[in-house]
Amino acid sequence: MRPLPLFVAVAFATAPLSCDKIGPLAELDATSASPAVAVPEPIPSSSIATAKNDAGAGRAMPQRPVPTSSPTVFITMPEDVQLRAIQYMAAMQAPQPSDAAADATYAKQIAEQLRGAGRTDVISSGRRIDILLDKGCDATEPREAIVHRTGASLPTLLAHGVLVVRCTDHAVQCLQSTRDADDVLCTHR
Repeated sequence: MRPLPLFVAVAFATAPLSCDKIGPLAELDATSASPAVAVPEPIPSSSIATAKNDAGAGRAMPQRPVPTSSPTVFITMPEDVQLRAIQYMAAMQAPQPSDAAADATYAKQIAEQLRGAGRTDVISSGRRIDILLDKGCDATEPREAIVHRTGASLPTLLAHGVLVVRCTDHAVQCLQSTRDADDVLCTHR
């Protein structure tokens, strides 16, 4: 009987140790030649039908919780509306592969120009600019502050990687997308 080469013997000896069912390779079946294939859950047709395709970025957005004509979600609204608001706001701020890299220096310059409107902050390396107000945040405030105080446009902000301008006060927050001037969503406590 011929002895096995050392690397083959080590592979056979350690194989049982490397086959625990936790970790990133837990789905692999060590007894078969191919990995186990997970069957994806079917996507409900309502999710497909309600996803909005953002034409400017070619991406799917979750269902808007409220129409653009009445962009405020109140705490008294049903729980599912509030959850959709959270998902939608997260999607508004999420960078996509086609987005420009965040230009933190540019975002800081814009934030500095917005200080007349309220205290400002640059979030996520320039992906979001916050305007913190004592009072007066509404759906029109972020866009008006940009236009009147900086002279910049939403497409210019987007070209520099800024995805959202948000105003907030003690009761309201409003997110203005730079991808779509009509895409504003507010929440009221």
